Amino acid sequence: MIQFLKKVGAGKKKFKDLSKEEAYQAEKIIVEGGATDIQTGAFWSAERIKYASVEELKGFIDLHREFMKPVKTSVKPLDIAVNYDGKDRSVHILPASIFIAVVSGVYIGGHGAENVPSKYGTTYHQVLEKMGAETPDSIETVRKTLEETGFGFVHQRLFAQKLFNLLPKRREFGLRTYHNTMERMLNPFVTDRVITGVSHPPYIQKYTELAKYVGMERITVFKSLEGGVEPFPNHETRILFSGKEEVVSSEGLGREYVLRKITPEENGRLCIKLLKGELPELERFAVLTAGILIKAYGRANSLEECVSQAQESLRSGKAYERFKKYAEITGG
Repeated sequence: MIQFLKKVGAGKKKFKDLSKEEAYQAEKIIVEGGATDIQTGAFWSAERIKYASVEELKGFIDLHREFMKPVKTSVKPLDIAVNYDGKDRSVHILPASIFIAVVSGVYIGGHGAENVPSKYGTTYHQVLEKMGAETPDSIETVRKTLEETGFGFVHQRLFAQKLFNLLPKRREFGLRTYHNTMERMLNPFVTDRVITGVSHPPYIQKYTELAKYVGMERITVFKSLEGGVEPFPNHETRILFSGKEEVVSSEGLGREYVLRKITPEENGRLCIKLLKGELPELERFAVLTAGILIKAYGRANSLEECVSQAQESLRSGKAYERFKKYAEITGG
């Protein structure tokens, strides 16, 4: 491990990026317990200071994909590659928007964990639990929910156990590491389409390159609300759908309802009310987010048409029925 530390930790003027192969080897040593806690912390700190290069991230990804247990299904879903450390300053509308979107015929796959640094925020799968669903405890259940309801969520402990095993050390470290970037791009559903949001514009190109590296060709990426896949409710959002920019207006998105800290329990109740058609003040936010998911999947070319489909899904009551079926299959 020392030889890698000497390269990445040599100081601002002398540090060098690792090659993809070296990054793979460094991560393998850490994962297999060949590095001391001090060495691991020093390596993570050095990578945090200099920022992991795309080639290094590819190496880290290669190591974890080597041990990954993919979700093998008969469909190719849209991978929602959102930040694992959740949100702490705004409402999660994604749990409702997912079920609004799948009624239109799209398939969506999600993955994540909880209590992830550095934000330690609420994740959308925790909100789903408060809505009455359970997080699947087997890959077979994930496959079944995906194929029968249009949505499947796979927890990191199921598909990337060795990465999941690093979480206690990551929590002790307390800061963001390169894992926060690469874990989004593992592609556990082995699909060809992805949507991801970033907090910092320079990451748009980085995520685009990583998505292509793992076989995803239809890539939707944008600077988004807290790094999720929801648009901003207080200013326009610029979204790249496979390289073509579309500007989304914030009109009608209910800034005062969205930009606030909220408990998972309250967020769950909010999403249920919305799916039942009982929360008109957040309907536009949910429908627009669902429309973005539908377009990212490739169901229609026009975002306006996708939003129209989402509107019909919500008002028909079918989105709520789809969620109930998902909850039933997961044991909720």
